[in-house]
Amino acid sequence: MTLRPLELHSEPYGSTGNIGENFRRLLGAPTLDPLQTVIREAVQNIADAARPGVGPEILIRLRTLSDTQRDGLRSFILAEIPEEPGSSATISAFLEAERAVVLEICDFGTVGLGGPTRSDRIPVGTRQTNFIDFLRNIGTARDTEQGGGTYGFGKVALYRASACSTIIVDTLPDGAGPEGRRLMACHVGRSFEKPENGMRRRFTGRHWWGVRDPADGIADPATGAAASALAGHIGLPARGPGRSGTTIMILGFQTDEGDLTATGNRIIETLLWNFWPRIMRNAPAMHRFACRVMVEDREIPVPTPEDFAPFDLLCKAMSAARARKGNDVRRIESQRPQKFLGTLAIEKGPRSPRRYLTADEDVRLVPEQMHHIALMRPVELVVKYLEGNPHPDARLEWAGVFIASDEDEVEQAFADAEPPAHDDWVPDNLPKGNEKRYVNIALKRLKEIASGMGMEPISRRPGDGSGPPLARLAGRLGAVPLGLCSRTSGATAQGGVAVREVREAGDPRGRGQVVPCFSASRLAMPDGLPSSSPR
Repeated sequence: MTLRPLELHSEPYGSTGNIGENFRRLLGAPTLDPLQTVIREAVQNIADAARPGVGPEILIRLRTLSDTQRDGLRSFILAEIPEEPGSSATISAFLEAERAVVLEICDFGTVGLGGPTRSDRIPVGTRQTNFIDFLRNIGTARDTEQGGGTYGFGKVALYRASACSTIIVDTLPDGAGPEGRRLMACHVGRSFEKPENGMRRRFTGRHWWGVRDPADGIADPATGAAASALAGHIGLPARGPGRSGTTIMILGFQTDEGDLTATGNRIIETLLWNFWPRIMRNAPAMHRFACRVMVEDREIPVPTPEDFAPFDLLCKAMSAARARKGNDVRRIESQRPQKFLGTLAIEKGPRSPRRYLTADEDVRLVPEQMHHIALMRPVELVVKYLEGNPHPDARLEWAGVFIASDEDEVEQAFADAEPPAHDDWVPDNLPKGNEKRYVNIALKRLKEIASGMGMEPISRRPGDGSGPPLARLAGRLGAVPLGLCSRTSGATAQGGVAVREVREAGDPRGRGQVVPCFSASRLAMPDGLPSSSPR
């Protein structure tokens, strides 16, 4: 097969107007940095692209193009360069750079980008329009039940992450077979104009590379064997039977670190911080992500959240919230009107040692001491973390999970309260009515609970009639952390519970307070009583 270079199509303004270069600004500025934004948005779109009942496989690969791959890119995909000076300069700079770094976000076992390739040519009865929603249209409303969002902000994030605002999209729609594979390159630059037949012809700044239709000059994607060959020339993953899905290559991916491995570790931290509920071992099969991260040709393992602090504490809260039972599970409700708004689960425990993935504290996501509630809708993607009061003892921490109700009216209210970046719940985004009231009530109650956490006194006043403070604390935590009983004299047994006499520091002869002391493997019931007799 003779492989022909892709042809460039620059979008002209239509008779009724178009969205020009401000496309990148339409959806506002994200609160996260570019790396977090692009990973978060891309993976949310992957969640929505999952086949019913099957969790997707996700590969994120950061690499440097080889000379051969860059030649293939220059010769067969970006053979033509846009006329607009800014676009021409940035794309040419990437192609000629000493080091051409790309980020690939790949999903497998998903529905892919199927359906029509033209927004104005949709056959009657067509249900799937993923290709045009992602590559042609802007801000398409969500069509996935209880999905993560829309294509709009995610697309902007992809272009923003590229030094030349250019991406390459390679997709194999589910059930299409090898002949259904599609590949297209896209660039978003400045609007421009040029004289044509005595008129000023204006262009929006959007450009596509594909196979030009001789009838109207619009570029459609390369398909079948040609798409597979082009993908092979630039090193994109193979897509055989059962490997439906999409690869997005971001050209000139901009990193803050000179070391790509450090950026790879930041990608892993971003995956964990935003998607740990979907990476858990016991996540429902229809939700679970199988994530891999590679830098160049080396895979960096993604830790299991249950085994990686502080996500281990969040995972305990998540399991309790899913089951709606556990150590501290609360229903969040509205009284007027009467409505169940969601489930809050809280877990407390010793602060486990941290193994930080990111050396730079300024960009690190994981806090030193956990004191947050993870907010999410039933799709189980973290919207944001609501910060509360940390425990006054830095050796202890708490974590909560709130899952909004899956009742249609309530779930839709929380979904509509999200800004384009899907990183908050903003009641002011909603019109006056029950939906706005639901989100306001839930947030107010959650903030009250988060503010009250960690406020309990850690020492009792003489004569207050309460039990020993450490005993009460042990009951709330479920276990006393190792080391809390190190400043003790010999242990005895009182009432079937091992106790130690704790003396004040600097007073080795004075009699201290008698408190229960459990081993690390001992568990306590919510009322503070041990679940088994001491050994």
